Amino acid sequence: MDRSDKFISNRSPKRLVLMFLIMLAVSVIFSAFVSVKAAGYISKEQLKIYLSAAGGGDILKEPSEEDIAAGESVLDIRGIDSDMPPQIVYDYFSIRRCVFIFMLIVTNIPSVVWLFYSMECLFGVYEELEELRNECIRAANELGYAIKLKGHDSDCVRRISESAEILIKRMNHLYSAIEDEKTYLRDFFEDFSHQIKTSLAVVRLNTDILSETEMLDEKCREELDSEIQLNLDAMEELVIQALKLARLDMDTVEYRYEKCLLNDTCRRAVKRILPLLRKENIAVSCEIPTDIFFMHDKGWICEAVENILKNSADHSGCSEIKIELTENPISINLAVSDNGKGIPQKDIPKLFKRFAKKTSGVTMKSAGLGMSIAQKIVRAHNGEILVYSKEGEGTRFELVFLK
Repeated sequence: MDRSDKFISNRSPKRLVLMFLIMLAVSVIFSAFVSVKAAGYISKEQLKIYLSAAGGGDILKEPSEEDIAAGESVLDIRGIDSDMPPQIVYDYFSIRRCVFIFMLIVTNIPSVVWLFYSMECLFGVYEELEELRNECIRAANELGYAIKLKGHDSDCVRRISESAEILIKRMNHLYSAIEDEKTYLRDFFEDFSHQIKTSLAVVRLNTDILSETEMLDEKCREELDSEIQLNLDAMEELVIQALKLARLDMDTVEYRYEKCLLNDTCRRAVKRILPLLRKENIAVSCEIPTDIFFMHDKGWICEAVENILKNSADHSGCSEIKIELTENPISINLAVSDNGKGIPQKDIPKLFKRFAKKTSGVTMKSAGLGMSIAQKIVRAHNGEILVYSKEGEGTRFELVFLK
C-alpha cells in the first residue's frame, strides 16, 4: 500500500489536512486584521510627517503638534488634515498588502512544518502497523511463530506489538493445550475401547458356546454364566468410572464442602469396600482420631479413599491395610499403607495416568481410572497424594490436605 492509498483509505491524514486548512483560514483572517491595523497606523504616522513638513518642521525629527497645526493651515485649502481617513493616503493599500503577505507567510510556516512532520510521523506509524499486521498474519498461519519486535518509534505501536506478542503466546499455549487434549482423548478412547473389547469378546465367546453347544453340563454353564456376569460388571464399572473422570476433567462437579469429622468419611469408605477386602482376605486396621474436622465433600473424599483402598486390594497382593490420620498446624495427613509387593520406582509416575493398570484377562478387577479420579478429588480439596513404596515391603499413599 503506497502513501496515496494510505491517504485515501484512512481518516487521520484527511483530518490533518482539514486541521491545516482551518489553521490557514484563521491565519488569513488574522493577517488581514493585522494588515488593516498596521496600514492604518503607518498611514496616520506618514500623514503627520507630511503635515509637519508642510508647516516647516524637520522631516528627520518627530513631528510636533505646532508643526502639524501649521501644516494643516497651509494644506487646508486642499482639504488635508490629521483627521482624514488613512485609506486616502497613496501608500495605504501597498502597505496593507505587504503586511498581509508577510503575516500570512510568518503565521503559516509553522502550520506547513507541522503538517509535513505530522504526515511523515503518521505514515511511519502506518508502515509499522502494516509490518505488525504481516507479522500477526504470519503468526496465525505458522503455529509457534513469535512476533519479532523491532523497536518501533511510536509508543502506541510498541504497546500494540507487545499486546499482540502476548496474544500470540496465549494462542500458541491454547493450541498446545488443545493438541494435548486431542492426544489425551485419542489415548483415552483407544484404552477405553481396548477394555470394552476385551470384555465383549469374552461375553460374545461364552454366549456363542452357550447357544451352540447343547451337551454342556450344569457346572460348565455356571462357569460361563459367571464369566459373562463378571465381564458385564467390569464394563459397567468402566463406564461409571469414565463418566466420573469426564466430569472431574471438565470441572462440572459441584462439591458440597462441609466442616465435618474426617473420621466418619474414612470409616464410611472402609465400610463400602469391606466386602471386597473380605473376599481377598485382607485385614484393615484404623488409627483415626475422632476429633479432626476438615472442610470437605464427604461423598467425593469417600470415593477417593475407596479408590486407593481398592487399588491396594486389587494390585498389591497384600494381606493387611492400615489407615492412619494425623494433624499438624499446617496440614491434615491421611495415610493408607499396605504390606504388599510394592511398586517399582519407575512405575510410580505412571500410577495416576488413565488406564495405567491394563489387563486383558477375563477377570478384569478394575477399570484403571480409580487413581486418576482420586488425584482429581484430592487436588480439588487443596491437597496432594504422595506415594512411598519399596518393592517387597509395601506401599504407602499419603493424602496431604493443607489447612
